[in-house]
Amino acid sequence: MSRPSVIVVGSGAGASVVAWHLATTGHEVLILEKGRHLLPGLGSAAGIGPARFGNDEVKAGRAFENQDDLLEPRTARTQAEANQGVARSVVGDINDLPTCVGGGTIHWDAKTPRFWRQDFKGRSLYGPVAGANVADWPLTYEDLAPYYDEIERRLGVQGDAARMPARSQEQMPRSGPFPMPPNPPMLAGLRLAEGARRLGYTAYPFPMAVNSTAYDGRPPCNSCGFCSGFGCPISARGGAAVSFLHHALQAGAQLRPRAFVHRVDVDGGGTRATGVSWLDPAGTEHHETADVVVLAASAIETARLLLLSGIGNRSGQVGRNLMFHLFTIAGALFSDDLHAWRGPSTTFVIDDFVGPDKPPAAAAAGLPYLKGGICETGGTTTPGPLAEAGLYTSVPNAWGVALKKAMRAAVWRKHIIGLSMVGEDLPQEANRVDLDPQIKDLHGVPVPRITHANHDFEIVASNYYGPRLAALCGAAPGAVGSSFIPIGVAASQTGDFSSALAGPASTAHIMGTCRMGDDPTRSVTDAFGRLHDLDNVWVADGALFASSGGFNPTLTIMALALRAARAVAGESPLPAQPPRPSGATTPSTGGWEAAGAAGAAVAAGLAARRLGQSPD
Repeated sequence: MSRPSVIVVGSGAGASVVAWHLATTGHEVLILEKGRHLLPGLGSAAGIGPARFGNDEVKAGRAFENQDDLLEPRTARTQAEANQGVARSVVGDINDLPTCVGGGTIHWDAKTPRFWRQDFKGRSLYGPVAGANVADWPLTYEDLAPYYDEIERRLGVQGDAARMPARSQEQMPRSGPFPMPPNPPMLAGLRLAEGARRLGYTAYPFPMAVNSTAYDGRPPCNSCGFCSGFGCPISARGGAAVSFLHHALQAGAQLRPRAFVHRVDVDGGGTRATGVSWLDPAGTEHHETADVVVLAASAIETARLLLLSGIGNRSGQVGRNLMFHLFTIAGALFSDDLHAWRGPSTTFVIDDFVGPDKPPAAAAAGLPYLKGGICETGGTTTPGPLAEAGLYTSVPNAWGVALKKAMRAAVWRKHIIGLSMVGEDLPQEANRVDLDPQIKDLHGVPVPRITHANHDFEIVASNYYGPRLAALCGAAPGAVGSSFIPIGVAASQTGDFSSALAGPASTAHIMGTCRMGDDPTRSVTDAFGRLHDLDNVWVADGALFASSGGFNPTLTIMALALRAARAVAGESPLPAQPPRPSGATTPSTGGWEAAGAAGAAVAAGLAARRLGQSPD
C-alpha cells in the first residue's frame, strides 16, 4: 500500500518533528520554508557545520535569521484601539520569530519544561474567568506523556527528576529519568537557588535540551555563554534542525527554503486540500500537490495562511484566543562579579509560583484565582556588551569617557542577576490575528495584524508574585538590593510596542489562534490537530494550544506535533501513561480510550479514503 505524500509548511519545532516522523516511516515529504538556509551540512553524512551566527551580537539589528520588518512587517493595536476603530498603531517587528530553516530553535534558550496536569483541564478544575475564554484541552497530561518522553529522548534533555518538589512530580509524573544529568550549575544560579531555599522555595535543575554529555553525535556544552539568541557553534544544543530535521533529510525528506506558502489550494467542493501555492524571492508563483498538508509556520503565520486561503474557519475561531506570556522580571545587585554572562543563561527553575492561588488581591480584582508560572533563575539582565552599551547610552550625554567608565564597571553585565517568571496569559477571543486591510508585504500579500490586551488576570498576578520574586533575589548571598518589574503591562494597555521589553512584543511564546477541541463550533481542529473543516489539513504548532500555562511551550509543541504525525500516518497512538492517584491530579477523561481510539479510527479511515480502500 503506497503512503500519502505530505507537504509541511515551516521547518521549526512542530514542522521538523512531523517531517522527521513521516520521512523515517517511508512517506514522501516536502518541507517548504519561507526563510533562508543558514545551517551548512544539514542532512549530510558529514553532519552540521558551525553556525554562522554563533556569537554575532549585531545580527539582531540586520534581520539575519529573522524576517525583515521593513519588507515583511506586522501590525498591532490594543483591544481599546480596535473598539475605537483604529486600524493599527504600530507597523514593524511584532513577535517576529526566526524565519529560517530550523525556526526559533536555532537560537532558543532550550528550556523544555512540561505543562502540568492542571493546565489541560483548567475550566473543569477552576471554572470560568469573566472576560476570558477559558477551556479544557481535548486531551490530558496522561495522553501527552509518552510523546513528551519520546521528544525528550530525541532532543537530548538534561535534568534531575529526583530533585523536583513533590507537587511538581505529582503534576508532571515521569516514566523514567531524563536522558542526561544536569550540566554544572552557574554561580549566578547557585546564589539565587540559595535565596530560594532561605525563603522556603525549591530551585532544581532546569530541564534543557543542552548536552551535558556527548549525545546523538554532538558534543557536550562548553558553557561558552552565547546561548539564548545565538546559534550554538558546536551544536551541543538540541533543537528542531539538529535533532529532527537533519535526520528527516537523511531519510529522504526534501527541503525547499525561500518558499513562501501563501495559499492552501482546495478542490472544487472546498472539502479537501490539493496542495499549496508558494512564492519564490522574485515573486514567481509555484504550485505543489500532495495528499496531506501540515501547517506549522507559528501560531501567527498559520492563522494568517488559513485566513488567506479562506479555509478552516467555520467556527469563526481562526486567529482568536491569541496568547503570549507576561514575563515578570526580578533582579538584585551584587557586590561581586557573578560571571552571569557565562554558560547557559538559566540553570535552575523554581515552580513555587505556578499557582493557582486565591489571595485577597484576586478577590479584590474580581478574579476567582491567580496563576503565575515557572521562574527562569540565574541569568544576567542583559545579553552582552553591545546590549549593555545600549542601556548606558540611553541616558543623556552617556558617551565618550562616561561610557568607557560604565563599560569597565559593567554593573549590568557583572553585578546584576535575576529571574523571570513565565506568567500565564488567559485566552480572550478579542486577542487575535487577522489580515491587515491595508498593509501588505513585499509580495503584495496582506500582513498579519495582532490585536492584544492583557486581562486583569495577568496584571494582578504579576503584581502579586513580583514582590515575592524580588524578595527571593534579595535573600541571595551577597545581594545588596532587589526589585521587580511586570514586563508587558505598558504595551498591552497603551499600545507602546516599541521597547524590546514591551508586552506582547517581548515574548517569542506565541500560542492559540487555531485551538484544538471536540466541538467544531468552538474550535478549529480536533484533538489531533486536524482541521474540523478539511480532513487532510493538519496544524502542528503552538496555534493548537487551548491555554498557555506558565511554561515555555516548545516541548509541548513538539509533543503535539509527534502525536499529529502519527495520526497523519494512520498509526496506532502511543499508550497513555496510567494515571497516578493523587489529591493534586486532574480527573482522567479516559485517555486514548476516549480521544485516541476515536482518533485512530479517524486516521485509519482517512488513510483508507486517500487510497480508495476500506479500513482494515
